Amino acid sequence: MSNVLGRLGDRILEKLVPKTSAAAYEYYVHCYCRERSDFRKICMLSGGKTYCGSCYVFRTCGP
Repeated sequence: MSNVLGRLGDRILEKLVPKTSAAAYEYYVHCYCRERSDFRKICMLSGGKTYCGSCYVFRTCGP
């Protein structure tokens, strides 16, 4: 009985949580400098495709 419940639980979990593919490679890309802020975005290479987020301030430049 517990074996059947275990398999049923595994099937339900399989539907709710997607399986992960091969490890993704993450890296940062410089976007631009404006006024006293430096902007960058994070990109991810996964499955031969590149996905990038939006640019955001990551440091303040100048005195």
